[in-house]
Amino acid sequence: MTATHDAPVPVLRVRNTGKELLELVLEPYGSDHWLMPGETFVVWATGPRDDGLFEVEHEPGTVTVIAAASAYVGDADGNEIDCGHNRPQWARPYWLDLARPNTRGPRAARS
Repeated sequence: MTATHDAPVPVLRVRNTGKELLELVLEPYGSDHWLMPGETFVVWATGPRDDGLFEVEHEPGTVTVIAAASAYVGDADGNEIDCGHNRPQWARPYWLDLARPNTRGPRAARS
């Protein structure tokens, strides 16, 4: 079932219930947003969307949300949260190796 929305629609809440920073990556945009313990971010869908349009992947310290439609990360009120929000100094964003476009560059090691 496809629906068109004039206003952003909250689709997925991500809450950090741990004791350390949690990285939320929104793909295909590659934007990273870092949640402090106790913090909650919301993935908002914009424009046309289908039910079940998000896929969520988890690995230690990181949650990746893959959006099939336009989306952004925001707070509970819909205010957009900038890419790199709370990014620790040891973490740097992924970069693409232009010689090998399907390869992500390394991240700095956690210290």
